[in-house]
Amino acid sequence: MIVGWCTVLSIILWGLVIDRGIAAWLNRRCNQPFRDGTDFLLSGILPALTIAGGGATFLGAFHGLRWEVVLPIVAVSMVWRRRDLVAVLCDLASLIRKIAAEVKNGNPLPALAALTCLILCYVWSVLSLFPPSVADVWVFHIPLANSIIDHAGFVSPQIDHPFYGNIPLFFNLLFALVMMVSGHWTGAAIMNIAIFFGFLFLLSSCASRWRACGFFLVAALILITPFFRGSVGEPMTDLARSCFSVAAVLFLWRYLESRRPAELFHCALALGGAVGGKYTELQMVGLMGLALIPMLLKGRISLPLLLSCLGAFLAIAGYWYAKNLIVLGNPIYPFMFGHPGLTDAWMADYMLELGRAFDPADRHFVTNLATLQGWHDFLYILYDWFLANKPNAFVALALILAGLAVAFRRIAFLAAIVVAMFVIWYTVMFNHIRWATPAYLLFFSTGFIGASLVRERLDQWLDRRVLPQIAPLAKIASSPACMVASPVIIGLLAGGLWISHWNRMGGSDIDPVKAKDFDVVLGMISVDKYMESHREAYFMYRYIADHDLRTVFQPFDTANTLLSAAYNGGRDGGWQLPRYVLPAPGTDIDAFIKANQIAYFIIPPDAGSAFLAERIGEDKIAMANSVIARMMPRSSLILTDRFGWKLYRFDADRPS
Repeated sequence: MIVGWCTVLSIILWGLVIDRGIAAWLNRRCNQPFRDGTDFLLSGILPALTIAGGGATFLGAFHGLRWEVVLPIVAVSMVWRRRDLVAVLCDLASLIRKIAAEVKNGNPLPALAALTCLILCYVWSVLSLFPPSVADVWVFHIPLANSIIDHAGFVSPQIDHPFYGNIPLFFNLLFALVMMVSGHWTGAAIMNIAIFFGFLFLLSSCASRWRACGFFLVAALILITPFFRGSVGEPMTDLARSCFSVAAVLFLWRYLESRRPAELFHCALALGGAVGGKYTELQMVGLMGLALIPMLLKGRISLPLLLSCLGAFLAIAGYWYAKNLIVLGNPIYPFMFGHPGLTDAWMADYMLELGRAFDPADRHFVTNLATLQGWHDFLYILYDWFLANKPNAFVALALILAGLAVAFRRIAFLAAIVVAMFVIWYTVMFNHIRWATPAYLLFFSTGFIGASLVRERLDQWLDRRVLPQIAPLAKIASSPACMVASPVIIGLLAGGLWISHWNRMGGSDIDPVKAKDFDVVLGMISVDKYMESHREAYFMYRYIADHDLRTVFQPFDTANTLLSAAYNGGRDGGWQLPRYVLPAPGTDIDAFIKANQIAYFIIPPDAGSAFLAERIGEDKIAMANSVIARMMPRSSLILTDRFGWKLYRFDADRPS
């Protein structure tokens, strides 16, 4: 975990150094090239990661993504841009001094914001030790990152699948940069944590003043929502590409506010990262283009700046689409222009899956907004999925409306993009709520911008009425006695709460079933004990590996062999038969059992569910049940876990 964070911070530092030189050159004609050093640090993390990813893309295209190539390039570039390196380090030192000065002057908020960031990073870093239960992590994302490392770059296909081996891989490349050093999948999770915090810092830096207060408002709006909070420490790409998509919108808004060319350049970088990570983010190219057309027609964007931004976008996103065009004849393979390597039947099934709701219970909703029923269902979904029982969402909506009331022209652009993204999601990608992550994230971001605009209107009133009232409190808080007593009191209070919670949970005999994930963060229970009591299949798959049971028939888990390895430290002992290995219709089932040496089988509690039948296939479920029915008379139950999973031993020699 520590190695992963050191690697990520080193990548960010290198990107910041390169970005500072570019931004200074682009803003050379501005009276104030940088708003201030703090703003550059807060808003520059995502562009820095994008620049690092762009450099890695270039190396990977020539199979030069190995440390004997990367380290000399980084060292030479740091020496070459040593003035920018010194400037970045001075900005960081200045930020630390500002925080200390604010505390001395009686304003603890910057220090509290910094402490909150450190605590949250620690919490998510610990939670990232939980092996993800999402099959996509083990089927695609981690294998793709490992493949990039193994090949020192890119091949076609990157993994043994024509579709998933040829999709845009910008975020998997960022995962690979960390995993090259850490050697563990948690490196990918730490990269996702850094991306998320980079977005939070960018959003909080959009406030003209009181950025520490802004960070707490950002945290209150976004982190309260489990929809975002639960995805931070997982090595998936959905939240990462959403952060980059929304960051592109925010950078464009910052350009409209400040007219600094570097903001538009950062918009192009972030958009390139988003498009280089997922086909779905091509929608943002259209939306950004529509927003820029009026300025282009009025000549408010110079041709050199436009070409610079276009070059930055293509440098980040262009490789993946150019490679597919050259190798497969389709830049957005396998959509629209052909799908070599994939059968028409597979493509038809895939398009059917993408074009309808993931949950069969949601398929009655009408997505055609040309009908009245379509609008009725759309508004119902917006309320039921995104607003109902979510007070922070209603607060964000109120802040957007307040922002429109006090500064309509400054926030109307963001509000229009939010509406457009929700409409596109509902009409084109209404498969799962996760495809709406960029729209939902921009919704909360626009709420924060609305709060910032309202606060700007209240600045004079706050300076005249509120600040004088709290001046005595600030004087007390800045006194030496208070500055010494405060951390002592906080430390004693935290220790007392920890001991109280320890005793309440049972001390050293803590019940794993009653434990929460935060108890792992507090060190009260190990990751393994927590996972055994809270994650389906974890205890079962660990038991199988610990006792070297083989061969286990488990046709009801779409990622059984992958999770079995992930839950056992990456070891794959061949304990389980891959779930797709089933007898063909008309095959002798006894011969199938004997040929595969099946000695155990698992039945989960949802083996007969309609949802599982749809995901795996009714014909395959029927065939799996026929195999189990054949073994059951000669089987005995040896284990049942707390989730209802049952492990049976099959005795082929026992009479039925």
